Parts: sequence; C-alpha cells; structure tokens
Amino acid sequence: MFKRLQRRFGGEAVDVDTQVLAGVARPGDTFPGQVFLRAVDEDVRVESLVLRVVAEYAHLDTGEVEVDEIGYQYVDGPFTVGEEPQQARFSLRLPWETPITELAGMALGPVLRLQTFLDDVDGEDAADHDLLHVSSLPLHEAIMEAFALAGWTFQSSRLAGERVPAADQIFDFHQSFVLAERSPAAGGPGQLEVVFLTNAVGCEVFVRPAAPEGRYWNDRPAAHRFIAAHHDLDRVDWPAEVRRWISGAGL
Repeated sequence: MFKRLQRRFGGEAVDVDTQVLAGVARPGDTFPGQVFLRAVDEDVRVESLVLRVVAEYAHLDTGEVEVDEIGYQYVDGPFTVGEEPQQARFSLRLPWETPITELAGMALGPVLRLQTFLDDVDGEDAADHDLLHVSSLPLHEAIMEAFALAGWTFQSSRLAGERVPAADQIFDFHQSFVLAERSPAAGGPGQLEVVFLTNAVGCEVFVRPAAPEGRYWNDRPAAHRFIAAHHDLDRVDWPAEVRRWISGAGL
C-alpha cells in the first residue's frame, strides 16, 4: 500500500510502498525487498534511498524509548520519480543477534521497524516506517519447546536496554524471555528468565529465576550460562539438555 511523504522535496509529495519479498525474515538471513516510488503532482528527484532496521525499547535509566539501528542498506540514485511507479530493489542482512518478534508463529512483544529514508537534492529527508516481523530460528524453537516440556511455558518477552556482562554481544540491549512454571512447586521461583545471545555458531543461553523488580542485570539472581549450537539441532535431546540446564542452575 502506497504511503505519502509530503514533508520534504519543496512541498512536493511522493508515494512510497516498501515491500519485503521474503516469506520469513530470520536472524542471520539476508532478505530481499523493493521500494516503489511515485510522484503525486510533478516529477521529483530523489538522490538516494536508505533502508534501516531499528529496534525500539525502553531505556532502563529514564524509561524513555530508545531506537537502535540493527541493519542498514544504501541504494544509490539519483531517481527521477514521475507519475509511473519507479522501482528500487534492495537486499538487507539481519545480524544473528537481531531480536525476534515471533516465536513458532506466536507474536511476542518487541517492536522492529523497517524505515525507508528518501534524500532529496538539498540533503533533507522523509521517512516511511513499516513493522518488520522476524521469526525465531529452529534452535530457539527447539529450546523453548524443551522448556515447555519441562513445565515452563512462555509468558512474555521484552527488550532490555542493557548489555549482558562478560558476554560476546554486538548490541547495547538484549531480549529477555520470562517463562512461568506450569505447576509451581512450594518454595520454587515460579518464573524463569531466559536470554539468548545468538551468533553464527549457535546461542549463549542464560537461565535464572525471574525477578521483575530487579532493574538492572546485576540486581537480579545470578544467571547460569549454557551453550547451544545450530549444528546440534537434530543431534541433541533438547528436553534432556534443558532439564540438565535447569538442574545446573539449581532450580
């Protein structure tokens, strides 16, 4: 669906339609897309296009919404846009650490946006914003299903504006999952926090009792770190492995 950008280009309007052509976008993947541009009243000269993937999350210190760039693609111009739609193709890679917005088809909480910026001859810009849906990797799904089989079901997910201490991480935020115990044991934690830091080899998985009242990472119970590899997806008994993790974390 075309969206109209009219704040720039000397008051002239440009219709923009940005389309992701991949059926599913996943962390680590490169997904193709295209941008259709159409002038409304008269020809417009667009110097370049910039595609940005951004994540939105609340900053821990102020509560204000932070926007971090996690993907970028520059499409060189110029483009002379007239009444007939002008097409520009792009190909954008998502880092392995990209947060997921869907887990096994279930919508989560994090918000990712694909922004389309148009630069005009005067260096000013207008932007179109579209929600971007990023699906979980098979390794994420296998591990979360194993937690469910062990009695811990998904409750919520959010982006936290804080790095995980002493971890290999590219972003200044991480994605946290809270799991609820299906049949809470007396004196048990009742909830677990699980964090994935994903890379090309696999995931660092951090597991600990959830403590929503703890504002910062070190304010909450100590996290136990485990390793899972993509190439072990079909070779590991994940329910047994996750039970070992839970036991190893003293839960």
